[in-house]
Amino acid sequence: MEVVAFNKLLPSFKEILKIGTTFILTVFAWIFFRSDNLSHAFSYISTIFSQSLFTIPKFGNSNIAFFIVLITIVFVIIEWIGRDQEYAIANFGLKWKRVFRWLFYYLLVITIFYFSGKEQEFIYFQF
Repeated sequence: MEVVAFNKLLPSFKEILKIGTTFILTVFAWIFFRSDNLSHAFSYISTIFSQSLFTIPKFGNSNIAFFIVLITIVFVIIEWIGRDQEYAIANFGLKWKRVFRWLFYYLLVITIFYFSGKEQEFIYFQF
């Protein structure tokens, strides 16, 4: 398999289109896997494309919403930088001093645990 935008900073328009298509098809497939039945899945899809699609969502705490968006952007950047590795952080920060690299790892683990939410049953246990 080839690496997207190999030796380039950003992907081409064609690559962005392929990435977007794969993402959208995958997300829609998840709707059918997670729904109880087909009518529930189509009801959910019709709700997605209702008038609420054009409204700005309201968050209870805008500071947490800002932090979630910020940390998501940071994770996407890390994934993009490490896209040619098996794991995105395999070579990330190797030139940093050991203290800063381990601080980054601890911050990463703490962030994952903080935003992990409650335990959920694995989807394929339903089958």
